[in-house]
Amino acid sequence: MNGVKEWIRGSRPFSFTGSVAPTLLGALWAYRGGSFNALLLAGTIVAILLLHAGVNLFSDYKDFSNKVDVPGSYGSSGVLLEGTLSPQSARRGGLICLVAGTLIGVGIGILQGPMVLVLGLAGALIGYSYTGSPLKLKYRGLGAPAVFLIYGPMIALGSYYVQAQHFSWGILALSIPLGLLTTCILHSNDIRDMSYDKAAGIKTLSLGIGRQGAELLYNGMLYGAYVAILVMIGTRLLPVWSLVCLASLPVAFRLTRTLTGSKGGAEGIRLLDQQSAQLHTQFSVLMLASLWLPLLFRQGVFS
Repeated sequence: MNGVKEWIRGSRPFSFTGSVAPTLLGALWAYRGGSFNALLLAGTIVAILLLHAGVNLFSDYKDFSNKVDVPGSYGSSGVLLEGTLSPQSARRGGLICLVAGTLIGVGIGILQGPMVLVLGLAGALIGYSYTGSPLKLKYRGLGAPAVFLIYGPMIALGSYYVQAQHFSWGILALSIPLGLLTTCILHSNDIRDMSYDKAAGIKTLSLGIGRQGAELLYNGMLYGAYVAILVMIGTRLLPVWSLVCLASLPVAFRLTRTLTGSKGGAEGIRLLDQQSAQLHTQFSVLMLASLWLPLLFRQGVFS
């Protein structure tokens, strides 16, 4: 059982909000249009979580093997640096999760059409390639764009398509704030680990644009999520109810203070990735509630 516990820890469950939220968003948007199947949603969530866990475990393995994560660093989950999970076990667990998630996705794709297969397989491939050969996206400064693409448009559109069986520009727009905040989780990790990544000889986006540029990008994505909400309310893609998302702004302000107050160091932001994930969770709950509650009122649930 200890091995399973360490696999779970290595999968970094705190980050799962990044994949569950866009999955729920896609299904909820389809539900608003009259298409919804609870079993398909459950299967989609299981597949997405397995793929997410697999990517995190495999990323831990690759960063450890490539000496990106070394004693004294804050990177990844820490299970390999502590020796509580062997590199081989992390690799095996990651691949098992990736294969299992892909197989479930293929099954859903067979039921719901080739577009689901294309999106699912593309997402799995990009996820593997985050640190896996030959692309090694993280090590080429492409990790943040890849994370935004997967945990924003791809998952949300895939979840929507599973339910509604057609394309929607609306769900792509709605996925933008969630994708931005998920990328903040990854980007805060990269900012924290800049000195270790530089020593390992890899080229993350943060290293490419420097600490000041990396902080500007983090804050741009952070507050860009709120700007996106306001724009979509203004264009009536989102209801006025979605202004409730602004209730999470104090948390965003706190994250900015934490980042700028670290004065270029790593110790002060060692938990910024987890704190960014907490903001993502709060923002996502508020956004989803702002879409769901009007439906309940319309259906007379509260009358």
